[in-house]
Amino acid sequence: MALEEKIRNKFDKLISSSATLKLGNRHGQILNDQHSQACKAWLASAHNLAHWVLASSSNPYKTAIDKICSTDRGLRIPDSVGAVAAMLESLLSDIDNGLISSIENQTRAVVFDDFLDHAKEYAEQNLSKESGVISGVVFEDALRTICRNHDIEEKGHKLDELISVLSKQGIFNETKAKRARVAAHVRTKATHAQWDEFDISDVKTTIEFTEELITSNLC
Repeated sequence: MALEEKIRNKFDKLISSSATLKLGNRHGQILNDQHSQACKAWLASAHNLAHWVLASSSNPYKTAIDKICSTDRGLRIPDSVGAVAAMLESLLSDIDNGLISSIENQTRAVVFDDFLDHAKEYAEQNLSKESGVISGVVFEDALRTICRNHDIEEKGHKLDELISVLSKQGIFNETKAKRARVAAHVRTKATHAQWDEFDISDVKTTIEFTEELITSNLC
């Protein structure tokens, strides 16, 4: 099962299970301790899903769900379930209508961010080899993902070739193409353990540029 299908199934499961959990007694309160525990578990799962698919910390859905899940409503916790469930339905609809990057892009962006955090840590310690390997891999994956999103055939093509295509199609301007070639250079040389062919400044450029690619194209 593809990653996007798994995430979509999780959306559907949470939205479906919220139908009963969001219903309280006639005062809108929990029915019993078991109901309360189930609501808390549901909110934790929904909160995790939102963080998994939404890379940007400033995304309105993410901030709204964060606020709801961090507020202890006590006996009125079913209200929180109902509110977050409505958010998930709306979020899924916006994704389907192209108003937010696809689930696959969002999840890849989160993974990329995690890897780049490690690359930054190595770079701060002036460890160009370790940082170069990680940032180079993330750059290539991000670049190829962008190509696929623009229906550009990327399999079997070298990074320089893909950068040229992205430039010809106006997806990369001259400055971006130049920075992309620096990142591609780091990726290629790190792959072949040619450590003397790049330095820590090249690595930092790769990290910064890759972060920009992720933010502007995958989030």
